[in-house]
Amino acid sequence: MAAIAVAVVSSSGALDAKSVETPSLLRVERIEVAHIDTLLQISFDIDPQRVKPGRDYQVMFTPIVKSNLSDEDSVALKPVTFAGRNRFYTHLREGDIAAGDLIYQAGKKGLVEYSRFVTWQPWMDNCTVYMREETQNCCKPVSPLCDTPIANIDTPDDHVTNALEEIDYIALTGDTAVVLEAEGKAFIDFVVNRTEIKENYRKNPRELKKIIESIDVIKNDPDATITRLTIKGFASPEGSYENNVRLAIGRTESLKEYVRERYNFDPKIMFTNFEPEDWDGLRAWLETADIPNRDAIMEIVNSGLAPDPKDAAIKKQFPKQYKLMLDSVYPGLRHSDYTVQYRIKTYVDIEELKQAYARTPERLRPVDFFRVAQTFDAGSPEFEDVLLKASEIYPYDQQAAINAANILMRRDEMQKASEKLLNAGESGEAYYTRAMLAHLNGDEERALTLFRKAASLGIEKAQHYIEQLETPAPKQSITYLVEGTE
Repeated sequence: MAAIAVAVVSSSGALDAKSVETPSLLRVERIEVAHIDTLLQISFDIDPQRVKPGRDYQVMFTPIVKSNLSDEDSVALKPVTFAGRNRFYTHLREGDIAAGDLIYQAGKKGLVEYSRFVTWQPWMDNCTVYMREETQNCCKPVSPLCDTPIANIDTPDDHVTNALEEIDYIALTGDTAVVLEAEGKAFIDFVVNRTEIKENYRKNPRELKKIIESIDVIKNDPDATITRLTIKGFASPEGSYENNVRLAIGRTESLKEYVRERYNFDPKIMFTNFEPEDWDGLRAWLETADIPNRDAIMEIVNSGLAPDPKDAAIKKQFPKQYKLMLDSVYPGLRHSDYTVQYRIKTYVDIEELKQAYARTPERLRPVDFFRVAQTFDAGSPEFEDVLLKASEIYPYDQQAAINAANILMRRDEMQKASEKLLNAGESGEAYYTRAMLAHLNGDEERALTLFRKAASLGIEKAQHYIEQLETPAPKQSITYLVEGTE
């Protein structure tokens, strides 16, 4: 990765410097501060002959990076120490200089070159580099001397920050009536080879009650109107296919009439279908069954044999397993699946709408979600939660997907935002939102392409970003706060 371009506001890139008028003991020959890739580098050279802490004292120089916008953000780099003659030899005599410590004797010839890196943090976009100075002798604790400003780092507001502030929402307009479905499965017992329903036969009272209760819940709901009722009957594979067709049709019609007569439904809303032999149900059972020869039986089930030869092959080749399935599996393959479709009324009163949102949000239309959201302050967590719920209930609604993506971008959940935009369609707003996501992810080339597409589809606000992205971004500047040597 290439180094980040930095404009240095100073007389030269690596500034020679002299001390400023402070209590500072700092005498540097060179100071350099650089933002390189993901690191901040601080380098300087000190001539020990120019550092004079006193024979029995030492001075510790510690580079400190502090945020200009927050008192909480700062980081200290490794200190370098210059000790007077007596203090330095005391260190040597006592052997208290650890490996890696930067301790030098003040007054000696030569140049001490210091260079350290620290991981770049976002708050460093606007910060000041200080040199903290502290003094100490053998008998006293560390005493602070001063913090000398060395350099200031300033980063102009970038496009990403502006983009986050400008993310907006669009109105949800979907107003198609809400149609829901309730599904169930009943196991009605019929007398062998017969199609009429006997209400009190075996477990029929319980199974018929399941159907009736499912319908009653919807029929007694003042907000719901039943618009369609479908019953599909299934028979098991034993017996001839031709006879199973007759039984499936007849038994399904019997259950349809039983329900119609009980509720006096309009015949036009009642529909039937049938499956003479539920091979899919048998296949699903075999997939998790733990019986001998399961794989061989599955091969027959999945073969291209006609239904009657298929059943006969299983019965002949695996009689024990066939008997097991006949007794414990086939009864469950004789069932009636029913679906009750019902339309929800349109809520007009906003309080009624809010109550429906709290209890059963799936009953709201997209436009209803937007009405509820508008009862909260735009951009508030409550406002955004309503719009996110709209996208959850209507994952393929393009307007809801765009709003959800915008909210997730605000919350720094970029991957989830990208997933929402898969269902955002091809509108100008959809391309604009995709452009914003690319922009926030730092993919400026893709962002520019998408902003141009959005602009071509009539999104005027895209032009602002096109102009920004076509103009070179302002460079970060590092201003040195010390004067150059003459």
